[in-house]
Amino acid sequence: MNQKQKILVVDDELSLLKSIKDLLELEGFGVTTCTSAEQALKLLASSFPDLMVVDLRLPGMSGLDLCRRVRAAGGPAGRIPMMFLSTDASEVSKVLGLELGGDDYLTKPFSAAELVARIKALIRRSRAAGEEGPEEEPLRSRGLVIDRQRHEVSIDGRRLDLSPKEFEILYLLVRKSGRVITREFFMERIWERPYANTSRVIDTHVKNLRKNLGRMKGCIVTVESLGYKWECPEGRG
Repeated sequence: MNQKQKILVVDDELSLLKSIKDLLELEGFGVTTCTSAEQALKLLASSFPDLMVVDLRLPGMSGLDLCRRVRAAGGPAGRIPMMFLSTDASEVSKVLGLELGGDDYLTKPFSAAELVARIKALIRRSRAAGEEGPEEEPLRSRGLVIDRQRHEVSIDGRRLDLSPKEFEILYLLVRKSGRVITREFFMERIWERPYANTSRVIDTHVKNLRKNLGRMKGCIVTVESLGYKWECPEGRG
């Protein structure tokens, strides 16, 4: 790493917090830790890490509520990739965490190697938008402009605050305009994991994306039993 990537770890289990901090610092990351969601929000008011690792069960405000607050705030903080840690291995809990804006979900206990690998993958995906294809021109569809280099989306000059996953979904849809993109493709390409009956995750992100798109929400067309496509003819956008 040319520059230390910053990670904020939020967990009230002090021994685990120290272990994660020591592990990630050995990997070359700059690590800040705190034991509550409230402390995390105070830190985010003045600085933005490259990634957050958050325990779901925190004292006071839960990890899920922290995620809701961060995503709702928008801006740079709202786009920070977030990994959840939890002892709950149920599919319901995993789907809920991803639906609310989480980017990954790791069940305790976990191996050090898996934690590091997932963190590196999340940061790599998050930074890819600004590092890939320096020659790439912004995508345009009527009043919509997607600048992958700057990780910015605007409609008629009005900038949208999208989560990292919403940005990637929209980018793929517009880039492959008119072609159906399956839920399986979204899950494997954006989440880098096999599609395993988690269509609700994709559908929830698309629902939130449509809300953000305002007058252009109808350009995301649902293709029954398959997935979605971007279709923006005259009069729709």
